[in-house]
Amino acid sequence: MDILRSATSGWTGTLTGGGATRVFRFNAVTPRAIDSWMDAFGGGMTVQRGMKLTLLNGTENQPVDCIFDSDLQDFSRENAAAEGFMALRGLVPPSPDFVPHDFFRASQVEQDTQTEARKGDALHIRFLLGHNNVILPTARAATRFRAVCTADEGTLDPPRRMLDFKIVEYDNPDSLSVFARVIDIETGKIIAQRESQVAGSDADALTLAMQESAAQIAADGSTFGPLSDGVSR
Repeated sequence: MDILRSATSGWTGTLTGGGATRVFRFNAVTPRAIDSWMDAFGGGMTVQRGMKLTLLNGTENQPVDCIFDSDLQDFSRENAAAEGFMALRGLVPPSPDFVPHDFFRASQVEQDTQTEARKGDALHIRFLLGHNNVILPTARAATRFRAVCTADEGTLDPPRRMLDFKIVEYDNPDSLSVFARVIDIETGKIIAQRESQVAGSDADALTLAMQESAAQIAADGSTFGPLSDGVSR
C-alpha cells in the first residue's frame, strides 16, 4: 500500500481487492503518537475502525553499543546558535503554541574528507520558507498538529524554499565558515549564497557568523521571516 501525504501531518493509503476498498487515514497527534482510521466499503457493507499507534525509534531498548553514531550526535551548540540568531533578528513565534526550536533543524548530512585544518563533516541549520519567505514550523507538538489538521482545505502553506546555513569548522586557527544559502526546494537550485568567517567555534561565534552571512544575502534581496504558524491567510 502506498502511503501519501495528505497534509503537513497526515497521510492516506488505499487498498483494493477481495470485493472491498479500504481507505486508511493516519493523523499525527504528537511526534510520537498516530491516530489511524479505516473505512472499508464493499458487498453492501461499510466498516469503520480506528486505532492509536505509537512510533518507536529503531534503537529503542537496544544496548548502547548497538546505537548508530548519528543517534548520539549533540546539536546543543547549533540549537543555541540558531535560537540566538532568531533573537537577534527579532523572529518571534506567532503564538504561545510555538517555541523557537519548532522553526529550525540542525543536522549533519554530508560526509566530507577531513584535512589537517578542517575538523570534519559539515553541519547544517535549516529553516523552511513558505509564501513570501515566511519561516514555517518544521515540527509540531500536540497543539500544533491539531491546528494544522483543523485548517480549512487549501490554506496550508507548503515549504517552497529553504534557508540553509552550512557550517564548516577549522582547527588551525580555531574558526568557522558559514555559508547562508536560499535553496529552491523543487529544483534544488541555489538562489542566493553568501559566506561569513569568524574566529572561534562556540555558540556565540556561530550565531555571529549566521547573522553576518544572512545579512549579506538579505542585502542581495533574499529576505525572510517572520515566523508563521504554517497556515496561509
